[in-house]
Amino acid sequence: MNTQSWQVKATLLLVSSLTIMSMITISASLPDMTRSFTHIPNSEGLVKLSLSFPGLFIALSAIVAGIIIDRTGRLKLLGIALVLYAIGGTSGYWLKDLYGILAGRALLGISVGISMTIVTTLVADYYQGKSRQQFAGLQIAVMSLAGILFITLGGFLADIGWRVPFLLYFFSLLILPAAYLHLKEPKREREAS
Repeated sequence: MNTQSWQVKATLLLVSSLTIMSMITISASLPDMTRSFTHIPNSEGLVKLSLSFPGLFIALSAIVAGIIIDRTGRLKLLGIALVLYAIGGTSGYWLKDLYGILAGRALLGISVGISMTIVTTLVADYYQGKSRQQFAGLQIAVMSLAGILFITLGGFLADIGWRVPFLLYFFSLLILPAAYLHLKEPKREREAS
């Protein structure tokens, strides 16, 4: 596999963009979302929590993901994480219950923690020295641009309805085929007995 190919780099960058997307995409929906759940006690606080809730689960799941991916491999778990991302992320569109939406946001955070850890590990597997530093710089730039794109799209879609920006989380399913086509499981070095 040629790790310098644009397909490999683009796929890693697309998966990386999911991290920033998980946090900001629905920010424009919060005012209307708050009005929809006024009948729930402390709805304003809970709706605000829905924006930051994934961050807690990213932190918790990333710790565990690092251990699991060394045992099970990277790509199998990446595929699962991308599917869970779509399920958890779009839950705000389908679910009518605020607590269900919060559970979906937690699932979104878990999937981001896993995918983020896998991408970081794959970058370390694929690139060394200067090429790793160059890729890290590119990764930061692309994530910043993705943040601008997703917050703009989220704002545009929130004008249609507060639930509509949640559909952007289906983006992870568009990345799934590229992940299996262009990323390869690194060979593991076996310990000498």
